[in-house]
Amino acid sequence: MPLPVRSKWEAVACLCLVFSLAACQAVSPSPSPTLLPTSPIQQSPTQAPTASVLPSPEATPTAAFSPEPSPISNPQLCSPLQGIAWADIPATISNPFHPPQPGSDYPHQGVDFADTGAGGIALTGRVVQAVMDGEVAAVVVNRYPYGNALLVESPVERIPASWLEALNLPAPVPTLEAIPALTCPSGEPLEYDPQKRSIYLLYAHMEALPTLEPGQKVLCGQAIGTVGMSGNALNPHLHLEMRVAPAGIRLESMAHYDNSASAQEMANYCLWRVNGLFQLVDPMQLWSLENP
Repeated sequence: MPLPVRSKWEAVACLCLVFSLAACQAVSPSPSPTLLPTSPIQQSPTQAPTASVLPSPEATPTAAFSPEPSPISNPQLCSPLQGIAWADIPATISNPFHPPQPGSDYPHQGVDFADTGAGGIALTGRVVQAVMDGEVAAVVVNRYPYGNALLVESPVERIPASWLEALNLPAPVPTLEAIPALTCPSGEPLEYDPQKRSIYLLYAHMEALPTLEPGQKVLCGQAIGTVGMSGNALNPHLHLEMRVAPAGIRLESMAHYDNSASAQEMANYCLWRVNGLFQLVDPMQLWSLENP
């Protein structure tokens, strides 16, 4: 038997309570987080398309590259170590260039620059700078043997003829077979422009992880990292390698002599080091050039 209602106002109150309880039971679940659509990368109207490795990560522009570099009209050479003049860099060499036999991965295919303090102790932390204007061709993050490294491409067609004559770059040669002692698995095919050539500079063993992305512009003298001893390094130094190869090559990463290295990383390492696509040049030849 229903309980008596004392007044019409109590009846109204009871009805409100019933509707309130029903509303609590009908609360809809919290909405899932909304995924914002990814905006396409904006390309500058004057920026020429570049070749890429397949598959390749998309380049992400960052605020660090402002203003956007324009085509080189007055090429320059800049010291790779901030605070040390270009002419004084040869005095910082801790391990010189040792060219290997064709197809060999040994011995020292670059030149090491050390920032030494009191007692000749090599120091970490000095800012590493880009030697020439260019574009990031590869980013290596804590991989053996280069550690944290950056590969920067500078098209030959944008380099003064007087520089090219003084550098005496090697003529293109057929790709060489890698030596059997070096395991070189097959990787994804590269895309590049065989009609054009570029100089590629590798800055290795840097202290911090690279903050740049493939495809980003780099200006001469721009800070790209700091001196460290990542990878296969016994003391802090900047390891600089120089090669000439077809234009537009992009490598996602490269590594070797490490069980964690992927087949693609090892294939890229072989492309860079031993198969002849990238032809080795002594980086110290740059110090024979004069800024125009």
